[in-house]
Amino acid sequence: MAQAGIHGMVGVAVKKLAPKKEWLMLGIILGNMLPDMDALAVAYATLTGGDTHGLHRTWSHSIITALGLVVIFYLIGAGAKRPRIGNLGLGLGIGMLMHDLLDLLIWFRGVEIFWPFYGEVNFWEGLYSVDC
Repeated sequence: MAQAGIHGMVGVAVKKLAPKKEWLMLGIILGNMLPDMDALAVAYATLTGGDTHGLHRTWSHSIITALGLVVIFYLIGAGAKRPRIGNLGLGLGIGMLMHDLLDLLIWFRGVEIFWPFYGEVNFWEGLYSVDC
């Protein structure tokens, strides 16, 4: 979860690039931090003796999850006639995709961005050895 600060700062850094839509920027910042909330599931599984495999960098980092959130927030916003809710969902999706890209670029572990359809994507695979 230490990376949450880095992801949040990246979200803030794009403020000048983002269109001025109500709640969009809030969504981008929260979306940048949201995928690593899966660490709470890992912590719970660890404390209870459960299986932690497949909890981190899978469903919460998936493009499918991000798209699902965008659609859900859009539908809620449209139904309630509150476009800012749709903007929040769009921001969450953008932020989650930014989070994934940052994870792929600066962390050596892979990310299952196409979960559940495809395995791990790792830009650094084969460039380092963990058997040091």
